[in-house]
Amino acid sequence: MGLHNDLLIDSGGYILKLIEKILSTNIEIKGRENIPLTHPKIFVANHFTRIEALIVPYALYNITQRKVGVIADDSIFDYFGNILKELGALPKSAPNRNNIILSDILQGNKDWMIFPEGQMVKGKHIIKEENHYCVLIDGHSEKVYTGAAFFALFSQLLKEDYFENRIDNLEAFKTTYMLEDVSQEETLIIPINISYAPIKTGKNFLSQIANTIFNDINESFKEEIEIESNIVLNSKIIINILPAMSMKEITSQAKQPHNTHVNNDLLIDTFRYKITYDFMKQIYEHLTIRFDHLFVAILYFYPKDYINQLHFKRLLYLIAHKIKNSSMQYDEDIEKNFINLISFETYETFEEILQLAQNDGIITQTQENYVISKENLLQGYTHDTIRLKNILKVFLNEVMIIDEVTSMVKHYCQLPFNDINAMLLIHLINQEKDEYLQDYLRYSQDEKLKPKHVGEPFFMQTHESKTGIVALHGFSSAPLEVNELATYLNKKGFNVYAPRLKGHGTTPKDLKHCTWQDWYESVSRALIIATLMYEKIYIVGFSTGGLLALLSAKKNLPTLKGIICINAALQLNDVRIKTFIPAINFWNDLVESFNSETYQKKYVENKAENPEINYDKHYIKSINQLNLLMNETASQLKHITLPIAIIQATFDPVVNPKSANEVYEKVASLHKKLYFLEFYNHVIIKGKNAKRVFDTIIEFIKETP
Repeated sequence: MGLHNDLLIDSGGYILKLIEKILSTNIEIKGRENIPLTHPKIFVANHFTRIEALIVPYALYNITQRKVGVIADDSIFDYFGNILKELGALPKSAPNRNNIILSDILQGNKDWMIFPEGQMVKGKHIIKEENHYCVLIDGHSEKVYTGAAFFALFSQLLKEDYFENRIDNLEAFKTTYMLEDVSQEETLIIPINISYAPIKTGKNFLSQIANTIFNDINESFKEEIEIESNIVLNSKIIINILPAMSMKEITSQAKQPHNTHVNNDLLIDTFRYKITYDFMKQIYEHLTIRFDHLFVAILYFYPKDYINQLHFKRLLYLIAHKIKNSSMQYDEDIEKNFINLISFETYETFEEILQLAQNDGIITQTQENYVISKENLLQGYTHDTIRLKNILKVFLNEVMIIDEVTSMVKHYCQLPFNDINAMLLIHLINQEKDEYLQDYLRYSQDEKLKPKHVGEPFFMQTHESKTGIVALHGFSSAPLEVNELATYLNKKGFNVYAPRLKGHGTTPKDLKHCTWQDWYESVSRALIIATLMYEKIYIVGFSTGGLLALLSAKKNLPTLKGIICINAALQLNDVRIKTFIPAINFWNDLVESFNSETYQKKYVENKAENPEINYDKHYIKSINQLNLLMNETASQLKHITLPIAIIQATFDPVVNPKSANEVYEKVASLHKKLYFLEFYNHVIIKGKNAKRVFDTIIEFIKETP
């Protein structure tokens, strides 16, 4: 978010510029369209940190270009007083505070933000008592305040009285509320949910600096500095703006045609609690669901005190996708490398919260299971210690108020491991099919679109074996390329699965918009599918598929027994890749700097060996991604320890045969075989002599320990 506005000019403080620099890329605002710019507005939000009183009004100003006042605790003015005053904030103890707020709302020259919870709710413990939301702090329950509803309703009623000439003493009215004019626009309440992803604990350089500067602060404020400095440094602040609530609708309901003049105090007393309940319900139930919410909810609802590690991760994956496809708010950052959670690689988001759970004694890890201490999970601590000593309980409190989430998690936690595996298998297969169908439909009008069967992933199954072979096609090709290979292996008693690499089997434009990570993710999904279906797995990768097979060896996948790479494209013979493509990249960057994209060279022609399958052009962007994949694979070779077969055509016109030697020499595998076969073409997995390649694969698999 770009925070460039008059406040930076109006304020004399370099601190605001520092805030701009630190937070400009860490704020995500949803629902901007829910803010009517001209109406007087009272924003209402949940309250978890002190910095919300500083950051959220500042972010809202960038949308509305109107200052947003906020009532903040007096203590925060000791540290950020000048900045807060510049933003239009008032301390709780400010004299004539209510009339100042009403003055701004009546005139429509400034909006206000109110935290109805009345204080920071560090433990996020919210409960319902009858028709009220209540904050539970250290065992004491207190109703959410109705002040925001009062200001909104009262300002609307005063405006209506003013324009309908029902003000008895106009001069006193204007003096009381310091009025120069009165806005004809109705007053609105706009609910906001504020959340953070992720929330980390631990000391950092900002907290250490603060403790040095403010050496007289109490333990409570030290806790706040540690939590909030971590938020500033490490978290994304999610501001979810919800649809506005009309005060005019409420006053209109009360003022029926036969009763146009009602007692304002009575009307406010009648509606303020309902309004407060309605907007707090919106705030709490529109929490942005994060990964940590699902993690801790499973720990809470799982019926046993231990859970299998694979089962836990697969539960998380399925529930997260279920929520993604619902109407609930969902943190899209979960999707970054999310397949790693279940594809036997490191998913950093999981590892971070797992470490938190272990540090707080909530999880103990054995070889296969996570042992859960629900007693430690539910340990509440105090208002001023819970965020440091048990942040997972905070996450649990936050999500427990959303019935739709808790019901879903509870249901999935009751299902046996085998049922979850079966559901995951169906989900992943359908996901692959849907992805291909969506891509195919997206380019349905493209004249270069391949026939649909070319790019369809396929299975060839046999009941005689529990071994599965994942067959990967090459660059700009499609699953049909490995059809002869799959058919032969299947007739020899192997199950074969040929996935589609993202961007392939449709049109060159599809591939243009993909990265090598997208291709690798397609392979990761395929391997999970294979793991759920077969007891032993081998990967056979052709050309670029060979690179992806090699790269997949880094997975900690016990059922993956070996890798076969065929003409793995580690080095290419095409001189254009080494000289022409870098020159084109330089040229494209040059003309782009002059805003002359029409002169860019976007693709090179491709004379494919199998034009009915392969694309007839390679976009420069796609070739660049292939180069990146080649480099990434080369850097990982020394870490490969799995049994490996390297098959290379001696006179391959596309891949330099030196590639095979390089792979063989650099891998750390104890069981490795290098086969040079006399072929004069690149696609040696098709045609009358391809049987030699297929038999070599079978020979290697049979010899693999």
